[in-house]
Amino acid sequence: MFSATMQPNVQELVKRVMVDPVCIQVGQRNATASAVAQKIVYVGREDAKLMTLRQSLKEGFVPPMLIFVQSKQRAKELFHELMYDQVNVAVIHGDKKKQERDEIMQKFRLGDIWVLICTDLMARGIDFKTVNSVLNFDFPTSLVSYIHRVGRTGRAGREGTATTYFTDADLPYVKTIANLMAKSGHEVPEWLKKLKDNHVANNKAWKQLGEKPIRRKTISTSIERNMNKRHLKLIKKDARRI
Repeated sequence: MFSATMQPNVQELVKRVMVDPVCIQVGQRNATASAVAQKIVYVGREDAKLMTLRQSLKEGFVPPMLIFVQSKQRAKELFHELMYDQVNVAVIHGDKKKQERDEIMQKFRLGDIWVLICTDLMARGIDFKTVNSVLNFDFPTSLVSYIHRVGRTGRAGREGTATTYFTDADLPYVKTIANLMAKSGHEVPEWLKKLKDNHVANNKAWKQLGEKPIRRKTISTSIERNMNKRHLKLIKKDARRI
């Protein structure tokens, strides 16, 4: 059994069902890879994320890139926005059939797709050796999720980058991520060190966050555009009736 994280309840289960199990640990337990340069970016409001991402893509990036979002709906919304921007992008989530997911992953591995938007479905068990960057568009709902997301890059001796956007709503959990970065041997900016260890960022609060993620505003302005188009069609239809 291989895992980047090993939780206490899993260890207890292993001890109960296996005979004399042997544990081999490489590096620190429940930490991120030192080969991945990590950055936390404050965007303020939810609706500033898309603008920040667009600016980042415009300035240039080294593909392939994985972008993690909180839900299937948000994955679809962000996909339509980046398609509108003519980015070489695809989306993968649980609503897609296995054959579709396999085809997308194969194209991503071959470099035919530069940016792949996904949920935590892709955070574990999928080995992409050549991912250059990971973006947590939506803040992870657990430390385990953060570790596995970041672990999609910097594999097989390669270097990688991982960027995490956070809003005011995510602020109580940021210091915990900063502490994890420091534990993993990464340099933490002074402004992150000065953040107070918030009492809500404990195991119970993280568990609650995983069960009930932060409710976020709609990403897609294209939805508004489509609604406006439908509204105009209805107005024209009513006008013809008059």
